[in-house]
Amino acid sequence: FVEGAAGEHLGTPRAPVFYVENTLFTGLFGLLCWEALFAPLPGAFFHPYQSGPADLHDPAFQARRRAYFERAFAALDDGGYRQRIIDRYHEKWGLASPFVHWGSLSEPLLTLALECIPARHLALYCERLLRDIKANRAGLPDLIQFFPQQRDYRMIEVKGPGDRVQDNQRRWLSFFAAHRMPVAVCKVEWAP
Repeated sequence: FVEGAAGEHLGTPRAPVFYVENTLFTGLFGLLCWEALFAPLPGAFFHPYQSGPADLHDPAFQARRRAYFERAFAALDDGGYRQRIIDRYHEKWGLASPFVHWGSLSEPLLTLALECIPARHLALYCERLLRDIKANRAGLPDLIQFFPQQRDYRMIEVKGPGDRVQDNQRRWLSFFAAHRMPVAVCKVEWAP
């Protein structure tokens, strides 16, 4: 697939690239905010095998869990978010979640992400996601490249021949650019 080929071309041992479309940032959110998402509120859960709260797309979802979200966001402010996310990763591994796709999140990937993505960028992502979960869970860039020595990263949206940036992708790209979050579009063409 074109994203894999682009990732292989752009990646180096000192700047690895991962295919993370709609999984890394949503996974970081899901692990950071696990307690808020799975808070035992009336009407949120009806059986023990439910993968997420029944009111996930309800307009009052965030307001009903305000104290839980405030604690999660406080961890972004005080630096405790890294340990919080890694702890949830180990404690909750394999449990159904509407945000965490376990097969796409390895501990090395999480570790690199937590070393290279600033807390402020993660907070901005989480805030936007919470404004409209249904609309904002998709459209994230295909790849992420980490620069561990600089503690930096960039997101990369890959577009193959004949493909174009979709509306939800355009909204995310505009958001990232407005907040000076590193993002690029890689247009792939077939060699003549």
